[in-house]
Amino acid sequence: MCDHILRIVLVGLSFGVFCANIGFLATVTFVPLFAQSLGIGMTEIGFIMGMYFIVATIMMVTVGSLSDVGGLRNIIIIIGLAGSAVIYWLIGISTTYPQLLILAGLLAAADSAYRPTSVAVIAQLSSRPTMGRNIGIFNAFIAGGMGVGCLIGGQIADKFGLSSVFTMSALILVIGTLSSMTSLKLDKKNIFNSKSRSRKKINLNLLSMQREYLVTSGLLLLCVSIFFRNAGFRGITSFLPIYLTNLGAENSLIGLIIAFNFAVQIVLMPSMGWMSDRIGRKRILSLGMFATFLATFMLSIVNDPLEVFGIELAVAFSWASLLVASNAFVADISPPERIGSMMGLVFTSMNLGGVIGPIVAGITSEMFNLRVTFQILSIFPLIAFILSLKLIGNTKDSSRIEHKSNN
Repeated sequence: MCDHILRIVLVGLSFGVFCANIGFLATVTFVPLFAQSLGIGMTEIGFIMGMYFIVATIMMVTVGSLSDVGGLRNIIIIIGLAGSAVIYWLIGISTTYPQLLILAGLLAAADSAYRPTSVAVIAQLSSRPTMGRNIGIFNAFIAGGMGVGCLIGGQIADKFGLSSVFTMSALILVIGTLSSMTSLKLDKKNIFNSKSRSRKKINLNLLSMQREYLVTSGLLLLCVSIFFRNAGFRGITSFLPIYLTNLGAENSLIGLIIAFNFAVQIVLMPSMGWMSDRIGRKRILSLGMFATFLATFMLSIVNDPLEVFGIELAVAFSWASLLVASNAFVADISPPERIGSMMGLVFTSMNLGGVIGPIVAGITSEMFNLRVTFQILSIFPLIAFILSLKLIGNTKDSSRIEHKSNN
């Protein structure tokens, strides 16, 4: 019966997040071009993209901790999905820089409601031997949504205009919200055993986590390395559509290039999950960090948009391995009553890097050019790779010790 519920929740929630990420990647890909068409400068575009990650940095941990309160996790997911749909539509009718800046922040708040929380749902329902695989399958749906968003987003942008991309995103996410709502109704216990945990006082303050545990479990070092990786990677991807346009790519080709990345991720996500279950999370994480460094540097030296297709293979591998292995690592070491807050902490480190990257990219691109900017930003994932090699603690052992201490 539990396996039956897991399959239904996994498919229903995965489809909902699939729809959400169609809109998310279509928005992230074409907001810079949309803003540029409104006469907004490069630095301002960097702040728009940075605003998303600033708010997400604050909200990920807060919402993740709040979701640990019994009875709230599923509600938070639905609110996040529905809210994102509304915001996508509002972006499409925006006409000024302040409007886009505010909506970027609101979208971050809505995204923060369902991203760490939905991963926590899948992790909590899964048994340890299949956790990496299930998280990989879930993230494959996310990658599929992002790929479809880029692909059809580019087609719609060329045929109907950039603003139509965001209207399309809103309509699709309405369907995804209904799918998630239907499947989550089967999760009667809301992941937690409400009788044993809902009566406990949940401290939303991250200071309640023991500093020694954050260090010895490897979570702190993981978060720092993810921060550096995303600082470089998000800075580059925020301006990649403009970079490709300067190389002569049309909107359809830009969408196809990024969609190719996510098509590869669909295949790699379950594979990386399966591999992390067998050879360890840390090895997969380190490989992903190194692949990010290679990919970001190679992007700075291409001369033809078609050359980017090959580089996107490395980008896809880097993100698939990093996302699946980091999610599974956190699920391994987290006690059940803290899994939401700890998952939120990792997502926060991702978004904190996303705050720095677009802002640095926007400023340096006006000082130099995008090629030099990409080369500067590639230093960040190199630092992340070095840090990942020092990741301490054994995932399986730390997981057992922590869970025993909480029983």
